[in-house]
Amino acid sequence: MTTDDTTKSVVRKDRSVFVTVGTTLFDKLIEGVTTPTAVQWMKDQGYNKMTIQYGKGQKPTIVSEELFQVETYDFASSLEQDMIQADLIISHAGAGTVMEALRLQKRLMVVINTDLMNNHQTELASAMHERKLLYMVESPNVLQESFGELEHFVPLPHQEGDEFAFPILLDSFLGFDQNTSGECCGKKRE
Repeated sequence: MTTDDTTKSVVRKDRSVFVTVGTTLFDKLIEGVTTPTAVQWMKDQGYNKMTIQYGKGQKPTIVSEELFQVETYDFASSLEQDMIQADLIISHAGAGTVMEALRLQKRLMVVINTDLMNNHQTELASAMHERKLLYMVESPNVLQESFGELEHFVPLPHQEGDEFAFPILLDSFLGFDQNTSGECCGKKRE
């Protein structure tokens, strides 16, 4: 019995990259991930889709190819769905984005925006990088060289903390009565 090759369907798992700058202006990151070198690296790693959230910056001029789809947008009410669907997230080092990606157990490459004054992003990214939770790139200027190193980076799973610890600490600091019912922030503590 022979098999007709025209009746076979090839099942290909989509692998996607999500790039986000949050609400900031970070054109250097967007420029870095849309270079031919970066796109070729993504293809070589088996990625076939890139979604770019470019924030206040310029809309990227990259176009989709037959085997590599590109979607772009400036802002969305939530980035969660794009983050959930992504196999790799390349991001600025904003605390909200970093913590959400870690909560979702996503492979995360964080690029420091060196143009920010009083760069608080470096502290967070460095601390998470030291714990091997994410891969940190110290500047968009070295992004191209970092792709090869990212291939070998295996992040450790992030262990979430106690969601009630900070509110309780803050209440204590501000002198509010300790709630003995085990309730905090409208939720019952288990």
